[in-house]
Amino acid sequence: MNLIFIGTAGCGKTSLTYAFGEWLKRELGVEVSYINMDPGVYKTPYTPSYDVREVVKVEKLMEDGLGPNGAMIRAAEIIEENIDRISAEIRSIDSEFTLVDTPGQMELFLFRRMGPKLVEKIGKHSSAVSVYIIDPELASSPSGLAISLMLPLIARLRLKVPTVSVINKSDTSEIVRVEEFMSNLKNLEEKIMIEEAGLIVDLASRYIELINEFSKTMRIVKTSAKTGEGMSDLYTLIHEALCECGDLM
Repeated sequence: MNLIFIGTAGCGKTSLTYAFGEWLKRELGVEVSYINMDPGVYKTPYTPSYDVREVVKVEKLMEDGLGPNGAMIRAAEIIEENIDRISAEIRSIDSEFTLVDTPGQMELFLFRRMGPKLVEKIGKHSSAVSVYIIDPELASSPSGLAISLMLPLIARLRLKVPTVSVINKSDTSEIVRVEEFMSNLKNLEEKIMIEEAGLIVDLASRYIELINEFSKTMRIVKTSAKTGEGMSDLYTLIHEALCECGDLM
């Protein structure tokens, strides 16, 4: 099974990838492999079974004269150019769970071609689920939560695999406001109306209607890479997603 961890910068992708992998090994006794797909990371808490920095490093591109943003974009292009070789090496790894840690800048993986291409290729002969990580700092405002609830749907459309949602950093104070907003999406709509004015109000109302429709089938769990909370719930959520598409280990 391939698990692809995605989310906005600072949501705790690498920490949660590592924490969940260690939980799988400790609690289920399964073999876990870690894949680092972030060409800009300096170090990881895990030892990668495959590291995309073998192909390209943002640091090296910056030494050659590119700025941080340009280096990340160029790195994404180089990864895409080598996607067949990269995906073949990942597929050759023999373990029960392969956890893919994606770039900190989510748009490089989700909105450029290299992310969907990688997921398509590694998921051809084994199941794949993307884990969208909601950052409570973003989701602690009404409009921020509305955006956070929509992004997993976008991820599902882009990657074309089952996508589950988790709120990471459940040990932080922001989680209280997030839970308050999520407990009543109708109330969330009213709060967005207060935040905004003009034509955006009508847009926000329709936006909430869309979220309401999809949220009926979307269950979100809380996790904390720091305390270990929610790892069992995340595992259950992943299996629920696989049951929906008829594929269960």
